[in-house]
Amino acid sequence: MPQPFPHHYEVALTWKAGETSELSSGPRPVLPGGPPAQFDGTDERRWSPEHLMLAALTQCLMLTWISLNKRSQIPLKGWESKGESVLEKTKEGLVFTSFKLSVTLTTDADRIDEARRLLDTAKKYCIIANSLKTAPTLEANVVPA
Repeated sequence: MPQPFPHHYEVALTWKAGETSELSSGPRPVLPGGPPAQFDGTDERRWSPEHLMLAALTQCLMLTWISLNKRSQIPLKGWESKGESVLEKTKEGLVFTSFKLSVTLTTDADRIDEARRLLDTAKKYCIIANSLKTAPTLEANVVPA
């Protein structure tokens, strides 16, 4: 059962050396952080803010769908998604100008249309998507199991 609002979240960042850091939050695994290669990052194993933003968006869409599906109970047999984003120089500074989410959702053949509609609803109510300056596009592929 969800807790009453407002919800509060905390993350700690610890500088390690150079441009590297570690992100932590309670008992969760520590995430190594650093700049992406596009900003002269040298360790591709580290999570950049740009990658974390996209990861948050892709996970939010899936979790929103799962939450909304508690009423519909559409069998979820598989979920694969890919996120892409574009960061550009604009007159306002560096801005993400596009987010694209590609989802393949697998369910029972007789629930495909319903699952697709619920996916559109999940996009509408995704907290991360609603917090972005640029609205994401969604390519949905709902397939039978």
